[in-house]
Amino acid sequence: MPETVTSRRTDERTSFFTFIKNHTMDLLAYAGLAVMLILFLIFNSGPRLMYNFSAVVQAAAVYSILALGAVFIYSMGFMDVSLGQQVGVYVILMILIGNKIGGPAGVVVGFLVTLALALACGAINGAVSIFLGLPSIVTSLFLMFFFTGAQYLLMESTGENTIKLLQTVKPADRNTYTLMLIGIIALLAVIGTYFFNYTKLGKYTRAIGANKVAAKQSGISLVKWQVLGYMALGFCAAVASFVLLTRTGTAGKGTGSGYAMDIMICLILGGMPLKGGMKSKISCALVGAFTYTLLSNVLTTMGVPLNWVNFVKALIFLVIVLLTCRKPNGVLPR
Repeated sequence: MPETVTSRRTDERTSFFTFIKNHTMDLLAYAGLAVMLILFLIFNSGPRLMYNFSAVVQAAAVYSILALGAVFIYSMGFMDVSLGQQVGVYVILMILIGNKIGGPAGVVVGFLVTLALALACGAINGAVSIFLGLPSIVTSLFLMFFFTGAQYLLMESTGENTIKLLQTVKPADRNTYTLMLIGIIALLAVIGTYFFNYTKLGKYTRAIGANKVAAKQSGISLVKWQVLGYMALGFCAAVASFVLLTRTGTAGKGTGSGYAMDIMICLILGGMPLKGGMKSKISCALVGAFTYTLLSNVLTTMGVPLNWVNFVKALIFLVIVLLTCRKPNGVLPR
């Protein structure tokens, strides 16, 4: 065999293994989604397939939208543990304002108020940690406690355990509603992809996650881009809260509980590196959100008890964290 042919084949094998090594988490993420989709089709065959498909889309819509916003802060190596409590307060405010004003105008005003509040909280969360030199999780912990108290106070002021939106904001036809949610997810995914891949916002947030010191020395304003990253999450939180409201039409003291951790799991399942950096991708949000939702649906359809469903999720999460964050020559995370 000629030496050039042997050399070419060696280069091809080297390139192939290099590609696999550099995209291991992406391949595992897509493989996980494919497995969940196959299991979903197996355990939901027959008349209930379309009904459960619609249920998956409705559940995944909130996760997808929140995860799309969270990509911008996770790419910087940050996180926001107040996300669930924020969603709870936003939904309650939309219901209270919508019922007070009445009609479609009330829903619009309620959404605009919560959007302004979400953007303001994002700006505060991003700026305070920089000015005070605190880890971002500390400021988000403050917001978590603040919004937890606000959620309880708002519900106590109503004298009810749950409140309901009096206006109808959800299409009566289930298929129409499903298509509407798919359209919202697709639109936000396109917008998120544009800003994350083709603007300074995505480029600089990834640079901050890769090396904050190098980013600062390169002239990147940490305050500006951290604030904008958290505001992007705030925008998505407001939209996700509205989608959640259309899905349930009600809110209570426990609304939004657990979303912060769920979004973290979604992003990790989608292949998002916890430390952020240049390997962060917007696709992690969608892949992870649908993988997580399909996993919940499959386990429930298989008849796994709720307590065991949460145990399986926790086990999968632990395994993925160990695989993605372990030391190069060790077992424990970095």
